[in-house]
Amino acid sequence: MPEQTIKQPIRHSTKPGWGKLRQYYGRFRKYTRPDGGYFTLDIISIVIAVITNTAMIWLMGQPLSLIQSGQYDQLPMILGLFTFVLLVNQAAQLGGGWLTNWLGLRFIGRVRNAIVSRLLYLSFPVAGQVARGDLLARLSNDVDHVSAILVEARLMLVSHLLTLVLYVGMLFWIDVRLALIALAVVPLFVLHQRFFSERKRRATEGFLQTNGKLLAFEEQSLANLRGVSANTAEAPVTAMHQKVFSGVSAWAIRERGLGVAFGVSFTLLIYLVGLMIALFGLDDVRSGAMPVGLLVSFLLYMGYLSMPVRGLAGIAFQYAGNVPAALRILEMMDAPPAVADKPVAPDLCVHQGKIDIDAVSFAYPGGVPVLQHAQAHIKGGETVALVGPSGAGKSTLVMLLLRFYDPQQGRILIDGQDLREVNVASLRRNVAVVWQEPFVFNDTIRANLLMAKPDATEKQLITACQRSHAWEFIEALPDGLESVLGAGGTELSGGQKQRLAIAQAFLRDAPVLILDEASSALDSQSEQVIVQALDALRTHRTTLLIAHRYSSIRTADRVIYFEADGCLTVGGHEAFMASHPAYREAVQWQTTEHNAPTSGF
Repeated sequence: MPEQTIKQPIRHSTKPGWGKLRQYYGRFRKYTRPDGGYFTLDIISIVIAVITNTAMIWLMGQPLSLIQSGQYDQLPMILGLFTFVLLVNQAAQLGGGWLTNWLGLRFIGRVRNAIVSRLLYLSFPVAGQVARGDLLARLSNDVDHVSAILVEARLMLVSHLLTLVLYVGMLFWIDVRLALIALAVVPLFVLHQRFFSERKRRATEGFLQTNGKLLAFEEQSLANLRGVSANTAEAPVTAMHQKVFSGVSAWAIRERGLGVAFGVSFTLLIYLVGLMIALFGLDDVRSGAMPVGLLVSFLLYMGYLSMPVRGLAGIAFQYAGNVPAALRILEMMDAPPAVADKPVAPDLCVHQGKIDIDAVSFAYPGGVPVLQHAQAHIKGGETVALVGPSGAGKSTLVMLLLRFYDPQQGRILIDGQDLREVNVASLRRNVAVVWQEPFVFNDTIRANLLMAKPDATEKQLITACQRSHAWEFIEALPDGLESVLGAGGTELSGGQKQRLAIAQAFLRDAPVLILDEASSALDSQSEQVIVQALDALRTHRTTLLIAHRYSSIRTADRVIYFEADGCLTVGGHEAFMASHPAYREAVQWQTTEHNAPTSGF
C-alpha cells in the first residue's frame, strides 16, 4: 500500500437550488428506461385502481339516497355493482403494487452495479477518499432513497394526480359552491409543505453524513477486532462508537420527528376543512337542496381527497429531503479517475521487460514529496530488490509502475514506452503482483483463481496450484477447487492465502513481476518450498521485490535503495555493504542479532 493516502473527500455540490433538482434526478432516469414497458403496464394498473376507487366512493353514498327516496328495489343492484368494482380495484392494486416493488428492485440493482463498476474503474486512490463504511452506506441507504423518488414516488405521482383530478371533478359535479369552499384552503397546504420540506432536506443530509461515519467506524472496528482485544481497548472503542451513534441518533430523531409532525399537522388541517364543509352541507340537506347520499359522497370525496393531497405534499417533501442521497451518489459517479487513458492510447508491448525510471518526482496530494528526481534502470529479466526505510517510497514506486498514479515530473518506461502513453488495462495485464496481504473473495477457490486468467483451463488451474504448492491443501479439501473460502478468506491460513496469490501470478504469466515480500506470511517449513516456487516464477521475468529481510535481498541481482530525500541509489549487495552505512547497519542488525525485519528495510 502507498505510504500516504489521499485525505480530500469527494465533493459534488453543497446546497443546490430547486432549479437543479430535476437535473440531478434526471441523471438517474437512464436506469429506468429499460423497463419502460413495465412502467406503462404499472401505470395502466394505477389508472384502473384510481377510476374504480372514484366509482366506489360514489356508490357508497347511493344506498342512503335510495333509502331516503324509498327505492329499496335498487339496493341489490347497487351492492352487486359495488362488489364487482371492488374486485376489479383490488386486482389492479395487487398487480400494480407487485410491479412497483419489482421495478424498484431492478432500479436499485442497476444503480448499485453502476456505482461498483465506476469505483472499480476509478481504482483505489479515488475510491479510497471515502471510508469503506460510508461507501457501503451510499450503495445501500442512499440508493434506496433515490429509488423511492424515481420509482415508487414517480408512479405514485401518477396515482395522486389522477385521483386529485377525478375527486375534484366529482366535488364540482356534486356541488360547485361546496367545492369552491374546499379549494379556497389549498394555499394553506402549500405553505405547510414548504415549511417542512427545507427542514426535512437538512435533517436527511445530516443523517446520511453521520450514518456514513458510523458505518465506517463499525467497519474499522470489526476489521481490527484482534488489535482491539490485544490492547484491551474494548471500553474506549465502545465509548467512541456510542459517541458517533449519538450523532446519528440525534439526526434520525430530528428527521423522523419532522415526518411525524408533518403528518399530524396535515391531518389536522384536513379535519378542520372537512368539519367546515360538513357544517355548510348540513344546511343544504335540511333545506332539501341536497340528498343525504350526495352529502355523504361529497364528504367521502373530501376525506379521501386528503390522501392524494397528502401524497403529493409527501412526494415534494421526499423530493427535497432525498436530494443529499442523490448528490452523495453523484459525487462518486462524477469523481475523475486518478489516471486516464489518452483517446487513442496503444496497448503496451513487452519484449524484454526493461524498466526505466527517468527523473521521477511524486508527492501525494497535500503531502510532502516521496520521490524526487528518482533515476534507475532495470534490465529485462533481472530481479531488483527495493530497499529502504518505511515511507521512503518503495510501495509508491509500485503504485506508479501499475499506474494507479502518474508522476508529477519525469516518466517511467517499459521497453521504451512511456506508461502515460499506453492503455492502462494493457499495462496491468503485463504485470503480475503478489501482495503481502493477498485479497480473497468470499467465493470458491476456482473463482478466485480465474480472476487472474478468466479463460484458464482445468489443467492450467491445477498446474498453477501445483507450482505454487497450493494444490497440497486444495486437494485435501472436501470440495477441492469448489471450496468456498469465506469472507476475507477466513477458511484459509495466511500461508495458504499467500500460495493462492502465487498461483494467480503463475496463471497471469506476465513478463513483469512484483513481489511484496511474498514469502513473509509463510511459516518456516513452507517458506523454503515457496521460495523455490518464486524462483521458478521469476525466471525470464523482470522482478521487483519489495524486500524487508536480508534473506530476500540476497536473491536479487541488484538493489535499489530509497534514500530519505526521495532519491534512488542503485548497486549490488556487496557494493552497498562497502559504501552505504544505513544499508550495512540494517543488514548486520538482522544477520547478527535478531534475524527479523527492521525499520531500515
